[in-house]
Amino acid sequence: MVIVAFLAGLRILTLTVERVSLNRLGQSGAGSLATMGVGFGGAAVVLVVMSLFSETPIPFTTTFWTGALYALAFGLYTASLVRGPIGLVSPWSNATVVLLWMYHPLNSEGAWWGLALFVVGVLILTHKQFNRAVLMMLASDVVLALARVMDVRHSGHAPVSYAAGMFIAISLWILVPVVMSGQHKTIGPLIQKQPGWSFVAATSNAAAYLSVFTLLRWLHPAIVEAFSALASSLAAFVGVFFFHEKQGTRKIISSILVTVGTILLLLG
Repeated sequence: MVIVAFLAGLRILTLTVERVSLNRLGQSGAGSLATMGVGFGGAAVVLVVMSLFSETPIPFTTTFWTGALYALAFGLYTASLVRGPIGLVSPWSNATVVLLWMYHPLNSEGAWWGLALFVVGVLILTHKQFNRAVLMMLASDVVLALARVMDVRHSGHAPVSYAAGMFIAISLWILVPVVMSGQHKTIGPLIQKQPGWSFVAATSNAAAYLSVFTLLRWLHPAIVEAFSALASSLAAFVGVFFFHEKQGTRKIISSILVTVGTILLLLG
């Protein structure tokens, strides 16, 4: 129980930090693909180094095609966070839960209350602010839901080795658009310009995925996603209070409604 509580806290913290760091890297103007290269390529390096201390081989063939889904999902996710602001796009990451609920609705009172709170929250949040960044996060939610289902099927693998294989696959899939767009030339300068945020993005990204995959070994996916949902509110708080994003009160209230609604949907 102590380990599960620690991993849940780690998931919430690292997912929040990951979103903030990707947003900060994106503000330097290097482009979303370069930002993704630093955040996710860096995470692959961190996880491969960790896997060297494990006797379990990296299951690369198992993760290759799932990695394609994650690469697409994380590409849209990163582009959304780069366009920002965090307080606007982060709560929309919880739409994955609503999409899964619509596919398989549960007729419990708690779930319907959760859906109602979610809808009210997003209406408040995106009043006159529904833009391309929000659409990208919604598209990411759809692809991420498919990738999560595939992850559950492989939860018997050693977490570090599986996570290393997954991020190697993700890095290989994103290599093509990064090179074709020419943004590979900006990755090095981006790391030199933002070494702190680059390190934070890589390590938090690796820890966020490793924690969620490990939690799936002990908890139902709905419970794991409930923990993840809390990161949306935390990211919104960071955007408002630390980066002084506009319309702070609206973003805080709506993110809380969205998060509570999401958790009720999951637990319902």
